[in-house]
Amino acid sequence: MESNQQERLIKRLIQSKEHIMRCMLNFMKETESLKEEMEQKDMDTSTIPNTLTLNQIHKQKLEAYLIAIQLFKSNPTECYNSTDLRRYVQERVDYPLPTNAYSIEKVQEINPFIQKVRHGCYQYIQYIDHLVESENT
Repeated sequence: MESNQQERLIKRLIQSKEHIMRCMLNFMKETESLKEEMEQKDMDTSTIPNTLTLNQIHKQKLEAYLIAIQLFKSNPTECYNSTDLRRYVQERVDYPLPTNAYSIEKVQEINPFIQKVRHGCYQYIQYIDHLVESENT
């Protein structure tokens, strides 16, 4: 019983991390649109701190990692190698994920349920979902 509770808490923590990333992305998009609107109305935007508007690269990078995670979660029975993952993300966001293992490590840091299942192949592992379902039945 204690391990089930621990696993549920881990899952909630992971969901929280992903939620924070989505909130940051939405915040950046909203801030950019407000700044653009102000500029269109010839309002002075020089007083807006640069920390409120992150550059386009940071936004694309954040979006790329969220898209990669969503790919794994929406196809939990599929395995993806880093080449497939980079191609999929590149088609949706104009941001090339690094070719080394850094991109997979970063995705796993955000969601540790994306695990290596064999050499160069990664998959979203759903252990917790099965445990939660079995408790409810």
